[in-house]
Amino acid sequence: MKDAHKVAKVIVSSVGNYSIALGLALKFVNNYNKNVEALRAAKDTVKLFELKRVTDAAYDEFMPESVAGVPAWAIKKDFSRAGAKDILFFTIKSEVIGETEKAVQISFDTKNPKEDIIDHHKTWVAKSILAA
Repeated sequence: MKDAHKVAKVIVSSVGNYSIALGLALKFVNNYNKNVEALRAAKDTVKLFELKRVTDAAYDEFMPESVAGVPAWAIKKDFSRAGAKDILFFTIKSEVIGETEKAVQISFDTKNPKEDIIDHHKTWVAKSILAA
């Protein structure tokens, strides 16, 4: 149940409602635990060792495809792992600050629940990859 609450805190920003996020998290954690038990029963220690922690697996499973029209792959390319995770899951505000003929400068304001500060991230994104 602790793992389900950790996962729910991660995905509540994309779902919007904590009770719905908790339901999705319970299903995810249950499937994750079944997978771990199956690997233990099969004594497949290599796959058990390579298995991600439940919260890291949840970040991969529930990652949004884009934020403010910017694809997730572009965000992951431009920012560090922690910065990209904050933008993908904890963005509270995004706005266009600058624009050229071929690119747009976007600012993301994020508030990670583990921290009590608001971070500001800026990046240039080509107009050709922005979602409509």
